[in-house]
Formats: sequence, structure tokens, C-alpha cells
Amino acid sequence: YILFYLMAFMPIYAAQVFFGLIGDEAKGFTVIHRIYIYITFLFPFVIYFVFRHHSLSDRKYMLLMLALSGFIQYFDIDRSFSITSLPLHLCNTAIVLMFFTYVFNLKGVFYFTYLVNVLGALFALLMPNTESVWTSMDSMVFYYNHIYAIILPILGVSLGVFERPNMKLMRKAIIAFTVYVVIAATLDGWFNNSASLQSNHVYDYYAEGHDKVDYFFLYSDFFVNKFSWARPIKYNFIWRFQVGDTLMTYHYMYILTVWAIFVVCMFAMWGFYGTIYKVGDSHQELLRRKRLMRVDKVQLLKELDGRSPKEPLHPEGAHMIKINHFTKRYSGSDRKAVDDLTLEIHEGEVFGFIGHNGAGKSTTIKSLVGIQTITEGSMEIQGYDIARQPLEAKLNIGYVSDNHAVYEKLTGREYVSYVAELYMVNEKDKNERIEKFTKMFHLEDAIDREIKSYSHGMKQKLMVISALIHNPKVWVLDEPLTGLDPTSSYQIKECMRQHANEGNIVFFSSHVIEVVEKICDRVAIISGGKLCRVCTPNELKKEGYSLEELYLKYATEGADAVFEDRSESAAQEVAATTGDKNEDEE
Repeated sequence: YILFYLMAFMPIYAAQVFFGLIGDEAKGFTVIHRIYIYITFLFPFVIYFVFRHHSLSDRKYMLLMLALSGFIQYFDIDRSFSITSLPLHLCNTAIVLMFFTYVFNLKGVFYFTYLVNVLGALFALLMPNTESVWTSMDSMVFYYNHIYAIILPILGVSLGVFERPNMKLMRKAIIAFTVYVVIAATLDGWFNNSASLQSNHVYDYYAEGHDKVDYFFLYSDFFVNKFSWARPIKYNFIWRFQVGDTLMTYHYMYILTVWAIFVVCMFAMWGFYGTIYKVGDSHQELLRRKRLMRVDKVQLLKELDGRSPKEPLHPEGAHMIKINHFTKRYSGSDRKAVDDLTLEIHEGEVFGFIGHNGAGKSTTIKSLVGIQTITEGSMEIQGYDIARQPLEAKLNIGYVSDNHAVYEKLTGREYVSYVAELYMVNEKDKNERIEKFTKMFHLEDAIDREIKSYSHGMKQKLMVISALIHNPKVWVLDEPLTGLDPTSSYQIKECMRQHANEGNIVFFSSHVIEVVEKICDRVAIISGGKLCRVCTPNELKKEGYSLEELYLKYATEGADAVFEDRSESAAQEVAATTGDKNEDEE
């Protein structure tokens, strides 16, 4: 990287030494101006991709060197210092602040440069105020100052040296920007508007050869000449007051307008940064998953030992759902939404999955059908590993979610046909099943209408038809009976029972305890992410408990709830009931 650092520390007069004074002015979107802009946008991407995999110390060192380079280039050999040449123009301020930020890790100062100076430097590059040819020292100073003001803050966050901004840091940046505007406006007003009242003689500060004091262009017409709407704001609202013998004049509404525009742009930049980082994060996550998929594919082929990837990895589980030590944690949280869940569900079963809100039911189901990733453990559908053989596993699943995520501009028939094509269902089977289920759910008059005209119950029935159109071996439903009228609820329950009787698996979650108790062969109760109990309704009766009692006990006390032994009294009650029944028969 020696060449990189040599280029960064190249003297500002190097281009003039090598090429002479050539080229056109770096303004007005000339070729040179556009090249400046293109390089400015390209440069941070190049640096990011070169250094992103380096250690944090290497990244900090690189950014420190760039900050030092900008600091040195700002204080070039011909710079004279007076009140007019302090580093108080927005981008000049950034060059100085970035150096101290990276040297002393000044986080509060950094976000002022990140949210304000980048924006100011971008405006400056698009509206340059230099008229020198591109190889001149003036153009080089202008370009060095502004490219560093743009890339150093952006690289500081994108390379992980500083955290991404939040509202607290945003407030600090606005406060710092406000202080900067007050300082710039005060100096501009003092040195441009002062007059001696006693002698009635206007003091000409510039008669001694000084340049104009025009920090942040708050006094000159630089912005006004580019945006005509700002002229009346500047010259129709003037504040004059006396300080000793000095008459001060400020274009207060214009200054407030510039401040407000920049604050709005700061929020826009914050949102823009956030969008860019989300896209970048998604891309990185996609690349990470692709790498894992390649590794998993190699490992899968090794474990299949010559068998086709379309065959189940675990053929011994070809007739069940098998969940092994499943754990799920969401990113950014140490809390386990589901903790070490192990479960087996066999074909021919209607299996109920109950628990309080937040217990982990939907998390388990979404991981089982492949919507969410698995943190630890494994899940198998008909012997197919859902994480390593996702396509084969999903072809065996029919899923009814807890929301109606359907294309409402399609008709019911069009939507079901679309799902059937995804599952590669042939035309004959598709039409027969659509006919069968529309009659079963009494949707003959609605199947050819747009879905947006459907009621809640009709949409739920359509979701059921879509889930069953490919006759899946495993039917998974998440809260399927919520909000349904008694007729619709009965129809779906009957369909669930019928599907299980055909040798398939029905796995569903519900809050309706009576329904679970009535139609399920087995029930699992989950609380706080932990599996509490798996049992049959008959087993509970023998123990003297109802499913509702179990549910409430685990919901309040968790997986470690303790139950008293009621089996003896339950047996006596059963015997008494049997005796009464025999007497009635006699």
C-alpha cells in the first residue's frame, strides 16, 4: 500500500509540475468537473473493498493517514493566515475536524462531519467556486479539501471505525452545526457590516488588502445567485443593531433558512445512509448464506454417500416431522425465542401446538416451513433437512400462515393455479382439486372473483385450498381458526381431520383450547420458548387434568410448573361414571 499512501500525500503542485497549466475550469459540468465528481464517488468504494477485510487497527491506521494527508494538504505552502482564511468554511472545517477526530476518537465531532460536512462538500463539488484550470494549485486544493470531506466520514462508518448514527447522535450533530452557523454568521456580520457611528465613517477592513470574510457563504450572494428564490428572503428580512460604535447588519431570515435547509438535508442524509447500509447488509447476508450453502452442499453430498440429493438425508424419518434440539435467537438479541425444542410428529396425526402469546409457537412454525433460519439444531420434513434440503422439504409442506398474504388483484382460481404451478401440479390434478375444495368450502360463486372482494373467512378458505393443492404429506397451520365464523371453522376442522385420516400429518397452533382438545391426537404445550409437555387428551383425563388447566399452569409458572397427583381420584371418577352408565343401560 506504499503507492496508495504516496498518492495520498502527493503535493498539491505535483499535477502542475508534471503537466503544466492545462485543462479547462473545474466548474459548469465540464469534462474535468465531471471527472472530479466521478472520482469522488468511486474512490470510497475502492477503498472500502480493498480494506474491508483488514483488521480494525489496519482500517483505523489507513483512515488516520488519509485524515493526516488532508490536514497537511489544507495547510499548503502558499496559504496565508488572517481572519479571512481560518478553517471555517464548511469543508475546511471538516478537514481539520476529521484529523482531530481520528487522532483523539472524538465521536461527538465525527457525526457533525458525517451528517453535515459530507452534504456541504457534495454541494460544493456540484457548484464549485473555483475558476482555475484543473492542474493549478487552486483546483487541487479545492478538490483535495472536498473529496476528503466526503470520503473520510463515510469510510469511518462503513469500515466500522465509528458506529452508525442514531437519534441521540443526530441531535448532537444538529447542535454542533448550529454552533458552527452562529460562529460563521457572527464573523461574517462583524467584518462585513461594521461602521463607526461617532465619526460617521464606514471602516473599510478590506482597504488593507484582506479578502472578503464569507464563511459558509452567509454574507455573499453565492447561494442567492444560484437559487433566485432566496434573494427576497435575504434582502427583505434584515436585522440591524448597535454594538458600541459598531452597527451590525444580519440577514437573519436568510441565515435561518440556510440552517433549516441543511437540518432537513441532514435527516435526508441519515435516511439515505440507512437505506444504503440496509442494502449493503442484505447483500453481505446474501453472500454469507451463499457461502454456507456451498459448504452445506458439499457436506450434504458427502453424507448422502452417493445417493441422489433429491432423496431424504435421513430416510428413517421419511414418515414424520422431526425437530432436534431446535433453538432460535433473533439477530441483535441474546434471548432465545425457542430453547432446545425436540419433537416428533408421525403420519396420520393431528398434532396441536399451544402456548401463550410470545411462547414460541409461530417462531417454531416459521422455521419449520423455511421462512426463518435455524440458530441451532435441525428440523426434518419426511426425512428432508429443512436447512440443507429446503426445496425437497418444502415440496412436501402445505402452509397456512397467520395472515392473508395473497395477491388480491387475482381471482381465487388464478391464485390457486399460480400456487399449483409453483408446486408443479399437473393440470388434471389441479382442476380436480380446485373443484373438490371449492365445493367443500362452498366457494363456487366466489372462486372466479377478485380476492380483494373476499371476506376474512373466504380468504382463509382460499389459503387452505392453496396449501392443499399439491396434496402435501405435511400440512402446517398457524392459528387457522382465528376470526372465523362457526361454519368456516367447522369446515376447516373437518378438512384437517380428513387430511390426517389419509395418512398425512397435520400440525397446527391455536389458542382455542376446546378445539385442540377435541380434534387432536396429541398436543404439545410450549411456554417461554421451552417445551413443557407432550400428551394425548386421554392421558390428561387419566391424570385428572383438563388441557385448559395444563395450559394456564404452564403459562403462569413456566416449564417448571409442578402438578399434584390426581390420577387416583380421576380413576374413581371414571369408574363411577362407567357404573352409572351400566345402570342406565340395564
